[in-house]
Amino acid sequence: MNGNDPDIAGFKQQLVQMTAMRESQPPSIEIERQMFDAQHGAVPPAEGCLIEPISTGGVRGERITPKSADTSKALIYFHGGGHLFGSALSHRHLVSRLAAAAGVVAYNMEYRLAPENPYPAGLDDAEQAYRFVLAQGFKPEDIIVAGESAGGNLAAALLLKLRDQDLPQPAGAYLLSPWLDMSQSGASYEARGPHDPMITHNALTGCSAAYRAGASAEDPLISPAKADLADLPSLFIQVGADEVLLSDSVEFTRRAALAGLDVRLHVWANMVHAWPLFHFALPVSGLAAIDEAGAWISRQLGGHLEHHHHHH
Repeated sequence: MNGNDPDIAGFKQQLVQMTAMRESQPPSIEIERQMFDAQHGAVPPAEGCLIEPISTGGVRGERITPKSADTSKALIYFHGGGHLFGSALSHRHLVSRLAAAAGVVAYNMEYRLAPENPYPAGLDDAEQAYRFVLAQGFKPEDIIVAGESAGGNLAAALLLKLRDQDLPQPAGAYLLSPWLDMSQSGASYEARGPHDPMITHNALTGCSAAYRAGASAEDPLISPAKADLADLPSLFIQVGADEVLLSDSVEFTRRAALAGLDVRLHVWANMVHAWPLFHFALPVSGLAAIDEAGAWISRQLGGHLEHHHHHH
């Protein structure tokens, strides 16, 4: 896949119009949440998945079990949405497809959102989700943590938090278009900003202020691209070339490599922020990226799915 998805140009035009509308008349946070859940919650999940709600203690989300899943292996997924919106419902369609592609059980998790619950509430919830999955009997080496955008921020920060508490690391982390530097200072804002139809420096600065609530963007648990990444597990990162957050992935990969980690970065030409979330509009590149991620997850967990071709 070299980003020549026949649907990408038209999709970008739609995004430009939607982004302009949202900026001229910003919806309230409540409306933004409802709209996002309605739009994405309407996309059907992968076929043949059992979906069971989880609500125990402070842990909220759902367990997604594909038909032929290895139920001894787990993916813990944190949704994106700028730390302000998104839910298990909005991301069910993506997480179910990742679980099916990887052949594992997925924990599609929720966490408290800003501005009502700023940092460290979301990260605390991510840690509780990890502890919950361990308590379900999964071994750390049988778990991959993952997330896109703000969820990728939580997944990366979770690895740092586990390391600092001497808790066992999972087998790896899969990050999709992660937001890893809340100071918005990467070179891609200028270099790729003109090509990004969806995300603006301004919008992210607003999300960052809401999430940080006065905490420093230099804190590595807020901006993992600024962290010492020693002793973290294997990493797989997918990011679009046409997104302002490209630098976050490039810098995180650079630091991971210099810390001696196993890290794989795939920059997809022409792709926009978190494009697998829009697989229904971008079936070629969206589903190809989901298959690629699923194969990596399966391989990290010692599975044998990488030889199968997934038919959609």
